[in-house]
Amino acid sequence: MHVLYIDESGDHDLINIDKNYPIFVLGGSIVNSQYHDDALTPMLNKFKQNIFGKKEIVLHYADYTRNKNGFERMVAKEFRENFYEGLNKIIKDTKFTFISCIIDKPAHSECYKYPRNPYVFSLEVIIEKFILFLNEINEQGVIIAESRNSQLDNELNLAFLNLKISGTRFLKSSEITKRIGNNFYIKNKEENIAGLQLTDSIVTSIGRRYLGLKNPYISYNAIKEKFRKHSCGKYKGYGLVILPKKSG
Repeated sequence: MHVLYIDESGDHDLINIDKNYPIFVLGGSIVNSQYHDDALTPMLNKFKQNIFGKKEIVLHYADYTRNKNGFERMVAKEFRENFYEGLNKIIKDTKFTFISCIIDKPAHSECYKYPRNPYVFSLEVIIEKFILFLNEINEQGVIIAESRNSQLDNELNLAFLNLKISGTRFLKSSEITKRIGNNFYIKNKEENIAGLQLTDSIVTSIGRRYLGLKNPYISYNAIKEKFRKHSCGKYKGYGLVILPKKSG
């Protein structure tokens, strides 16, 4: 069985758009469940134990890039370089497939009279790609999303329920039920789930790459190798979807 671990970068607000980060990115790491427990989790725990002296610390991009909430030692150049060297090695060595959707919020708002919630819209895209992945290997899957707050978690549960009832433009509801069923869960960051931390470390890097912002620490080349791809090797449109699509 494969698990899709979902996390986001940016917010879904279409009214007050941050000019410095005017996008919403949803991404997911697809990991074999046994491999996650037997290989990825011990690998990540060993890395954290070696760097921080404890495995309980939860990797969070917004914290370790701002040297806060347990990551204060990241201010030291040598410590920071060792951390990113180890994290990049984990991304490179881990066996997983990545799928992501970037929504350019200003362009999205201009395209539609009533633009859809970016989180719900991108969730639909991510689930479509995950179902296609599961169809290719004829397996059932599980989706684990990171909790945000009770209201947003309720909205997310309702969004998934709606997909199960109505399907998407490209998937029948029966296909979602067949492959995912009720295996949709929302977990807290404090539960220290390796798959969620892996995704968290990647989604913002993808967003910064799209915006042309500097990202000197996490290797985009390593991330690029993990995207779901067409047989020809193309990943845009297969593992990475950018919306709205540009004409021409």
